[in-house]
Amino acid sequence: MKAVRLYGPRDLRVEEVEDPKPPEGWALVKTEAVGICGTDKAFYSGTYPLFKKPITLGHEVAGTVVKGPGELLGRLVVSEINFPCWKCELCRSGLYTHCPYKKTLGIDFDGGMAEYFVAPVTALHDASGLDPVMATFAEPLAAVLNALAQFPVRAGDRVAILGSGNIAYLLAQVLKEKGVWDAAVVVRDGSPKAKYFGSVGLDVVPLSALGDYMREASIPGFDVVFEATGSTSALDLAIDIARPRGVIHLKSTPGGVFQANLTKAVVKELRIVGTRCGTFREFRLALDMLKTGRVKPLATAVLDGLENAPRAFEKAFERDQVKVVLRL
Repeated sequence: MKAVRLYGPRDLRVEEVEDPKPPEGWALVKTEAVGICGTDKAFYSGTYPLFKKPITLGHEVAGTVVKGPGELLGRLVVSEINFPCWKCELCRSGLYTHCPYKKTLGIDFDGGMAEYFVAPVTALHDASGLDPVMATFAEPLAAVLNALAQFPVRAGDRVAILGSGNIAYLLAQVLKEKGVWDAAVVVRDGSPKAKYFGSVGLDVVPLSALGDYMREASIPGFDVVFEATGSTSALDLAIDIARPRGVIHLKSTPGGVFQANLTKAVVKELRIVGTRCGTFREFRLALDMLKTGRVKPLATAVLDGLENAPRAFEKAFERDQVKVVLRL
C-alpha cells in the first residue's frame, strides 16, 4: 500500500510499504480522509522532535472497516488515538489516555495517512451518516469537550479564546452551544480567519485592540482563557489577561518550551490546566454534535490523494487556513 512517511523536518515521502496486519482484537481500516492538526505541523516543521522515524502521521482520521467485527464491517469509523494496555494502574483507574504503555496513533505508532491503518476495536467509533471529511473533526472536537469536562466554564464566566485555528473554531461553537455568550476570540492583527469567527456570534478582537476592548467592557480580567494559538509565547499573554484565581486552558502542542512569567501566575493564584485528547465519552458526544449539526466544522481546503500530502502540509501553514484535510 501507499503511505505518507515523515523522516525529519519537511522530509515527507509517499512510499510503498507493507499492508498493516491487525492483531487479535484489532481492525483493519481503509482510510477515507485524514486531517492535518497543529501537532502534525509541529512534527513536520521540526519544532516537535519525532518519537518514531519514519512515522506515518495522521490521527484525525476516518475510514471504513474492511476487516474486523461484523457490527463494524463496512462502516465508517473514527479512531481514538490512544491504544492502552488496559492492565496498568492508570488504565484500571480510568486514566487510560495516560497509560505509560500505550501506543498513540500518528504520534509513536503509524497513523492514518496511508491507504490502510490498524486500531483496536475498542478505540473505534461508528461514524456512519457523516461525510468522511466531516468525520475527521471528531478527534479534535473530543479534545475540546474533554477540556470542558475536566474544568467546565461556569455561568457568568468571561471567556477569552486565544487563536484562530481549528481548535479555537470548534471551541467557539461549543461555548455558544452551551450558552456562553460573554466570550471573545483574540486573533492576530489582519488575520484572514477572523471572518469565520464573526459568524459564530462571539466578539472577535484583534490583538492590538485587546487592551481597549477590556477597558471599554470593564473587564478586570477573563475568568477563563483558552490558549489555542500553537505558539510557545501565548501563555504569557494568557497570564496577563486572566483575572486573579482564573483558569487557563493550554491546548497547544508546539513541541517547544513555553515562555511565560510564572511569578505573575503565582501572584494571581491562577490555575493553569493542560488537557489533551478525548476519551470514549467525548468521542460519543462529539459524533452526536457533528451528526446533529450542533457543531459545524470548517475545512478550508480539501486535497485529494496521498500524493498531494506534501502540498497539503505546506498549505496548512498558510494564514488563511483553518483546517486542511487530505481525502483518499
